[in-house]
Amino acid sequence: MAETIRPRRAHGALPRGLVLAALAALASSLAFQSPAAPAPPAAPAPGPPFDLAAPTPHRLSFTIDTAPARDVLALLAGAPDAPATLRRLKASANATAAIRAEGLSPDDFYGRLVSTVAGTPDPLLSTFVAKSPYFSRVLDALETEGLPAASLVGRRIASLLPTGTPVTATIVLVPFFAVSGFAEVASVRDGGTLVLAADLPRLTGDLGSAPMPRELLLKMLRAASAEAWRTLFDAHVRKPPAWPDERAADFDTLLARTVAEGPPTLFLIPDDFFPIVPLLEEPIVRAYARWNRAADVLVAGKGKDSERQEFFANASKGDFWSRYPAIVGAQITDALLRFAGRERYLSALEAGPRAVLSLYLGVMKGKHAPELSKAARKALEKKP
Repeated sequence: MAETIRPRRAHGALPRGLVLAALAALASSLAFQSPAAPAPPAAPAPGPPFDLAAPTPHRLSFTIDTAPARDVLALLAGAPDAPATLRRLKASANATAAIRAEGLSPDDFYGRLVSTVAGTPDPLLSTFVAKSPYFSRVLDALETEGLPAASLVGRRIASLLPTGTPVTATIVLVPFFAVSGFAEVASVRDGGTLVLAADLPRLTGDLGSAPMPRELLLKMLRAASAEAWRTLFDAHVRKPPAWPDERAADFDTLLARTVAEGPPTLFLIPDDFFPIVPLLEEPIVRAYARWNRAADVLVAGKGKDSERQEFFANASKGDFWSRYPAIVGAQITDALLRFAGRERYLSALEAGPRAVLSLYLGVMKGKHAPELSKAARKALEKKP
């Protein structure tokens, strides 16, 4: 019996305007450099900060199952062996788990699918027919490039999990055609397997502006990495007393949200955009400004509890860059992996949010990096 994990609003991949924003940020940073200014410190090494050669106690298996999606497309295209195809689809445990991940009943989904095949089109499923050639090319890309890259994805996820509690997990990415629209990638446990249901139509968007199949493949793998890491971290690490009860909606809740969202947000960033500072420095600095304003309000204890709850709810809405706890968390994660090293970062992550922020303040002192507000720094010096 599949246990559906609480659906989260998909953070998705970076918006299409990211390249322009990045170039504008880089140009801006160069424009404001004074000719008389001292030479800046050596730039961080290019590329993402994941250390895949480091030993880890975790054993993660990451695979991709495209068979259910192939069967759905075959049925929508009027496959001559429709009864056999439908039986195979219904017998797929991964297909059933993917449907449940979207909060749907398998019987209801299959009923709508059969109705469409029989000539009574479902309002949504029937729209996938015109997109079938594109979806087939995406599945081709998954099978030719995604499957070989699957082991790399698993190693990346494992590299950012704290080592105190060894994690063993079987992760299966199942591209599918959901109709509930909860998230681009939703997770569900099916026995000992973590199934990641990737909503192909939602990831694709408008077919007229759909990305190239390989681009969509990479976007899907990034979103799956983020969801898998978050699910495993929540299950094995994000527990009291190291991690606070976030119902309080206070400064420690802001710290917890920031630190916990750092790695999954980092997974969403394409490899070509690392190191994220200075390339993405301008939007990151804006996120820090919003984070500091929020921290100052929470440290001062201002506002009613309901107002603070709404404060946190708004921080997780909107486009990619408006989710300032996640953006700040990603920058902190990237900086610590580069300047403190993976072992120190993972030890702090296991010890809790305050340990991570304290490590950041110590390691980045004197370096060119966004700063926490004075009130936030003082609050970190005090015991919770």
